[in-house]
Amino acid sequence: MKKLKKAAVTLCLFLLVISLCGCSSFSLLKPEESTTKKAFDEQEFDEEFYRTSVAQSTTETTEPETEESGTEKETETASAAQTSATVTEKITELTSVISTAVSETVTEAAHTLPVVTTTKKTVVDTKREEKKTKTDYKYGVVKIDTVATYYDIYSDGSKVKSDQKSYTSYDYSKYKATTSELLAEAKANKITNSATITDLINEINSYRRKAGQPELTVSDSLCTAAGVRATEMAYSAKLSSTRPDGRKYSSVLSDLDIEYKSAIELTAKNSSGAAGAASAWNNKSSSVITSSEYKKIGAGIATGPEGDTYWCVVFTD
Repeated sequence: MKKLKKAAVTLCLFLLVISLCGCSSFSLLKPEESTTKKAFDEQEFDEEFYRTSVAQSTTETTEPETEESGTEKETETASAAQTSATVTEKITELTSVISTAVSETVTEAAHTLPVVTTTKKTVVDTKREEKKTKTDYKYGVVKIDTVATYYDIYSDGSKVKSDQKSYTSYDYSKYKATTSELLAEAKANKITNSATITDLINEINSYRRKAGQPELTVSDSLCTAAGVRATEMAYSAKLSSTRPDGRKYSSVLSDLDIEYKSAIELTAKNSSGAAGAASAWNNKSSSVITSSEYKKIGAGIATGPEGDTYWCVVFTD
């Protein structure tokens, strides 16, 4: 913009100079004409002399004057042409300067304009937020209801909810229950699962018959004891012959005042029915199932908070 203003000022100054030059030329011609006229008016001569002089000098002076006049015209024409050429040259030069200045100004303005760019947002991470609600479930087990919300994190720092899931889990670390506390549920399970318990015992006795051993006698008290063991395994989420309180499995018989000289226990988790549990035990501990040492049997089944099923059989003499 500064160059454009400078060019405009230059043009104005140039035009002013041309105007002043024209005025000066006019002023120079006028005094010369005025002086000649004055000299002519002041000259004293008589009319006859004047006529004679004019007549004599007409022929002599006409042609030179014509030549001089022609020369002056040619000079003026050449001068005007030169002036015109000079003006044209200056105008052309000035036009070029103005054009260059305008071009540079436009280019400079274009360079100074802010560049607007559009950046597409992209997902750069996924964030998971949880809200948990804990409640006491049973025997010291804690129920945990969790709502998990997922967010997509974008490149500009914003986040948008993408998914939400709810689920329930259990904390078994604080399980604590005595035999007497488990007794009511063990007896309820014995009634609920009576048909499956009968099938399980029949499957075991079938293996004994195949081995030439007499069938085991079903004991209701042993079924209660096996039910207690299955229940405490289900709520402690531990498949073990050691009870959650650290005692040996056979301590449940003492808790229920069941007399025995020898006893053994077989356990399983999530077996495919009574036949599946009996088959697994026979493959792994056939010597127990077909032992002539044991005369009585009891079986129990319990399902934990998360749907896992625990199986237990107790043999005594």
